[in-house]
Amino acid sequence: MKSLFLLIAGLSAALGAGQGRILARIQPGADALAIASDYTITLADTTSPAPFVVFVAPPGSDVAAIQAAMRLDARIVWAEDDDALSTPEHAGGSLASTIAAVGDPNTLYALNANMLAQVHWNAAAALAPGRRVRVGILDTGLSPLVGRLWPKVVASLNVVETGSPAYDIPSGTDTNGNGVPDQAVGHGTMVAGLVEQVCPKVEFVIVRVADSDGFGRAWTVIKGMAYAVANGVEIVNVSLGAESIPAMSDVLDWVEERNVVVVAAVGNNGANLILSPAEIRKVVSVAGLSPDDTKAPFSNWGNHVRVSAPATGLAGPWWRGGAAAWSGTSFATPLVTGALANVVRRYGPKLPEVLRRALEATGDSLDGANPNHRSELGVKLNVTKLDAYLRALRRGR
Repeated sequence: MKSLFLLIAGLSAALGAGQGRILARIQPGADALAIASDYTITLADTTSPAPFVVFVAPPGSDVAAIQAAMRLDARIVWAEDDDALSTPEHAGGSLASTIAAVGDPNTLYALNANMLAQVHWNAAAALAPGRRVRVGILDTGLSPLVGRLWPKVVASLNVVETGSPAYDIPSGTDTNGNGVPDQAVGHGTMVAGLVEQVCPKVEFVIVRVADSDGFGRAWTVIKGMAYAVANGVEIVNVSLGAESIPAMSDVLDWVEERNVVVVAAVGNNGANLILSPAEIRKVVSVAGLSPDDTKAPFSNWGNHVRVSAPATGLAGPWWRGGAAAWSGTSFATPLVTGALANVVRRYGPKLPEVLRRALEATGDSLDGANPNHRSELGVKLNVTKLDAYLRALRRGR
C-alpha cells in the first residue's frame, strides 16, 4: 500500500500543490491588507482575532522568493507553504463497513462492549453530574442524517466549501485521482460519535477541514483550530495528518497558550513515523491497538507516542443513519479525546500539560504485549485510573 507521503505527492497535482498559497502569522497590529499590497499578492482569508492569514500569489510568481522576503519582514512571524494533509485511513486501517443495526446509543455500546472494557470505561462516571465541556472536531464534518448528535453542536463551520453547512456527506470528490470518490464520507461523523460514546455529556464545535475524499490543507486545519478556540473548546480532536506541516508547531503554541489541548492520530502507515500534528510534543499523540493490546498492524509507532487505544472494528454512527465499523488510528484518537473531556467535565478546567501528565501517569504499560515496540506506543488508555487521578488532584492529594 502506498505511504501517505506518496498519496500526498499524488495529491499535489490534483490540488495544485498549494501553488501560490502562502500561510503566515502576522505580528499584533500588523495590517494584512497592507502586507498583501506590498508583496503584490492577495489576502485570501484570515482567522481574526487569531493572527494567522493566507495569501495567494499571482500565477507565475516566485513563491519561494516571496516567502524568503516575508520572513525578513518585521510584521511577519513566519511564512510557509499551504501543505496538503489527509485522513490517515488513506494509508492503512480500512474502509468503513456498515452494520445491520440501528445507530442508537444502546446498540453502539453493545457493539463496542469489548473495546470499552479494554480501556476500563465506566458508564456511571461518564453519566455522573458535571458541567458541559466543549470539544472541537476538525474532520469531514457531521452528517445531517445523524440527528441525535446535532443538538450537542454549539457551533459549526465549513472551511472547505465556504458558506456551506459543515455536513459530512458525499460530493462526488476524487481529490487524489485514484478513481474512487468520497472515500472519507462518514469519517467525521464516526469520530464525533466515538467521542460522544465515551463522554455522553459533551458539546461539539464541528469544523469541516477535509473534503469528502478525506483531504484538506494546513490552512483548513489552522482556520479550524482558530475557530474552535474562539468558540470555547477545551479539547480539539484531529484525526488527520501529513508527514510534515512546518507551520503547525507555532500554531499549536498559540493554541496551548489558550489552555486548549490537542489530541491527534499518529497515522496508519505501519511505520516508525508520527504524522503532523501528532508529531509535535505538546500534542497528545495516539497510536492504535488490537483487542489483545498488541499494536494494530497498520498503526504507526515512535518514541514520542503518548498513549494508545483500541483501533480495530470500532462501531459508531454512520453518515446515512444506522451504524458502521471502521478501523484506524483516526478512531483510537476520539476515545482518548472523550476520556479527557469527561474528566475535564467532572473536575474542572485543566492545563494541557496537566492532562498530558495524567494520561501518562494512569495508563497501562504496553511493553509486555509489544516486546518489539517497547516505549514506542506510549501507555494504554485507562479511563478509570484517569478519572481517579484527576479526582485526587482536585482534592489536593
